[in-house]
Amino acid sequence: TLTTTTKNSKTPPPSSRHAIIMRLLSTKSIIYASAIISATLTTTIAQDPLTNEQLTGYGLTLAEVDIFVSSESSNDFAGLPSSGETDQLWSDATAFEHGLSNRDTTDVPYKSFTYYPYLVCNSSPGKSRNERRDEIEATFRNTPGVNASHFYPSDSPYANNDNVTCGIMRARGGTMDKVYASNPNATDWLQVQPGLPSMKMVEGMVDAIQRAMDGEITVGVVSISEEESPNGNGYITRNILGVQNILCPGVQDFEVEDVPDEDILNAVKTFVIGNEGNYVKDSSFYHYRVYGGDGEVEVHTTRMSFWADSIQAVVGGDFGNEDGSNKCLDGIIGDKFEFDLEGDNLNVFSKISYEEMETLGGELGVMDAELEQCLWFMVMGLATNPLICSLEQQHRVQTLCPDGSSDLSTCEGAGATPEEPESSGVSLLSSRVFSLTRFIFPALYWII
Repeated sequence: TLTTTTKNSKTPPPSSRHAIIMRLLSTKSIIYASAIISATLTTTIAQDPLTNEQLTGYGLTLAEVDIFVSSESSNDFAGLPSSGETDQLWSDATAFEHGLSNRDTTDVPYKSFTYYPYLVCNSSPGKSRNERRDEIEATFRNTPGVNASHFYPSDSPYANNDNVTCGIMRARGGTMDKVYASNPNATDWLQVQPGLPSMKMVEGMVDAIQRAMDGEITVGVVSISEEESPNGNGYITRNILGVQNILCPGVQDFEVEDVPDEDILNAVKTFVIGNEGNYVKDSSFYHYRVYGGDGEVEVHTTRMSFWADSIQAVVGGDFGNEDGSNKCLDGIIGDKFEFDLEGDNLNVFSKISYEEMETLGGELGVMDAELEQCLWFMVMGLATNPLICSLEQQHRVQTLCPDGSSDLSTCEGAGATPEEPESSGVSLLSSRVFSLTRFIFPALYWII
């Protein structure tokens, strides 16, 4: 849905290549799309430093991203009157993301935050996967000012066929500008798209979480009465909703050193709840588009307003306490959510049951709608985090006392404490979408 607009964007309109790719969505043909990319991407650039808008011209359109990635991008950018306005909005978001990677990083709390994820594609015709990968590696390695600290080697392809090879890269700000400025011919075959937050979220994730909040999804929720329980213990077993995140490549071996899990967990949590929520706000194109700028309202979608309003509620004072603490950042996310790491999976789950969360909201003076905004802020905080490359909703089995409380040591009227059941680890989405998340973005990648 188009919210409103009072002025035109200053970035240039999309090229004819974009319009051609838009027509490919009916077939979702990766091979055909790759051939079109190769045949139509012929722009050259000057040796001078590139602007964010110029870098955007060498990225992927929303239509092209949809071919490769099953994500929330189409939902976040949907609803504008014309495809041209949608393309321009996508370009503006991409330019904003380039700006994040190139901004002053003096005050970042964790050096790895200065590295951002990119989807990098090589559409050189008539070459094998290895030849296209080697071509990218050589281009980056031979660019002045780009050294080994800017990229991480890996052998797994993200997307590969006779016409295109793509992969995920984490790179420092300024890397892409240097590569294009020093290698003008690379514009014939090299496309670099920043990993926008919407690209990281598996398609259907927002709807599934909202339906769970509304009580419409009860998949796997089991209530065991004292009479029904085999041991007559009266405990309750149910699934609690959380978010499973996959770390970007290079996070766990940052600059060729193994990073302790605790450091990664602290860095991710600090990004979400630190600096009074401003790390998230300042990294969100949606908040900037809706609440930033020069006071004039620019084109944005209803979904963007949804995300921006959640961020503004948290950073704008709605959750403030007299002592300076924040009910959402400190009382809910910081105190009642657990961040744990299993391999490259960073999981975020509530420590308490839904009933206890509602009680907590009452104690904090937080209405149900505000509680939801706090949780959506957390999701966007994970999606904007440069250490994370993929998000999806996940559920975990939890055993509760008969009264719905989570501290089993204080259960009243129940028998022996049961063993914690194993989590099924199944997404609330279908297994098909779950497979796409794991095997398309970003479990299969190569890094240069």
